[in-house]
Amino acid sequence: MRRIKDASQLSYNRLADKTHYSRSSWERFLNGKQVPTRIAVEEFATAAGADPEPLLVLLALAVVRDEASAEEPAVRAPERPRPGVPVKPATVRTAPDPDPAPTAEGAVPAGRFAWSRILRTAAGVLAGALLGSLLTVFLVEPAGAGTAQGPTAGATGSPGATPAQARPSGPVKVGCKSDTCMRREPQAEDCQWDAVTVRQTFLRGMSIQLRYSEACQAVWGRVENGNIGDTVMIQDKRNSSDEATIRMEHDTYTRMLAVTPDATWETITICGAIPSQKEQECSPLGAIKP
Repeated sequence: MRRIKDASQLSYNRLADKTHYSRSSWERFLNGKQVPTRIAVEEFATAAGADPEPLLVLLALAVVRDEASAEEPAVRAPERPRPGVPVKPATVRTAPDPDPAPTAEGAVPAGRFAWSRILRTAAGVLAGALLGSLLTVFLVEPAGAGTAQGPTAGATGSPGATPAQARPSGPVKVGCKSDTCMRREPQAEDCQWDAVTVRQTFLRGMSIQLRYSEACQAVWGRVENGNIGDTVMIQDKRNSSDEATIRMEHDTYTRMLAVTPDATWETITICGAIPSQKEQECSPLGAIKP
């Protein structure tokens, strides 16, 4: 993922703008401090214009490997003899069959079982990726593709190549608009694809942002580089509001509020608060009163 990021010349800030994850989240994902989620990998591939399938295969292998490592039984250290207690001689049993296959009652050794799980998972993911590519070729490719003759056919490149998924360049197909977006999750409605930060302020290093989607005609609040317990709030001129609190890590976002021609995003107030310090910062200046 880091090689793809460097090749596509995407900064952490650009990744945060193109996806639903914050700058600090991408720093943790790409520096190996945290395993990314499947959605994060898919959004990363879309933002970078890369094929997500190889990255999803690597993600599945990493998850299964971690699970297998957690299931490895710890080696029990031999007990030390206590003073004054006679030590019983160990009983030596000869195995009737030198075959190192299943040990007790057909049980498979933990290491072999872990690797078999990894191989089965990798095979399943690869098979799914191949099937998806074939379906894309047959269903998406126009009926007349590949039948052209002469110089025109060669100019289109390989007929079997499937273009990598990219961020939509035209109108974004979203799940809601304006009033129908009220208090809905922006990512669930695909409103994050064209979202931009239209207002930003800071409080003790915490970034407080108002995000706006033109396709959805809606806004939501987001904070980055905060701490657990810090909050972000948004409110429109009709006093409709929403609030979110950081429950884990360092960032969070609110649900959406609607934007209309007579109540544009400029009429929205966004505030970030640090309750532990009893401090609040708003934009425009002022405070959202509880």
